[in-house]
Amino acid sequence: MSAPQKPRIYRELIDALVKVCKNGQGQIGARRARDAVWNRNATREFIPEQHEINLLLERMSPSDREILAAMLAQEVVTGVFETLKVLEQYEIEPFKDGYEGSPFNDFVGRLADWKWPET
Repeated sequence: MSAPQKPRIYRELIDALVKVCKNGQGQIGARRARDAVWNRNATREFIPEQHEINLLLERMSPSDREILAAMLAQEVVTGVFETLKVLEQYEIEPFKDGYEGSPFNDFVGRLADWKWPET
């Protein structure tokens, strides 16, 4: 059985989402947690909620910050995963199905460096 045919935009979009998760916006919170600074400009008077996050991160050990960083990065992955599920549920083309059953399966596979099938 051959792989279903998908338009090029399908692969490009999935790959762009993987890139965002691995190297883009999906890593910003994780990087801030690891660096123990959420917002360098935050003070008690200016953006106090982010200042509180800075204080929390300063109190955390590097290993605890790493755990938090991984959790923040995973939340971005979860958001993409859930979005792809909804696109499939509402039968939005070209996300009605995927090479591995569902678009979210293809996304998870590409996160793990799975190769696109030959078409």
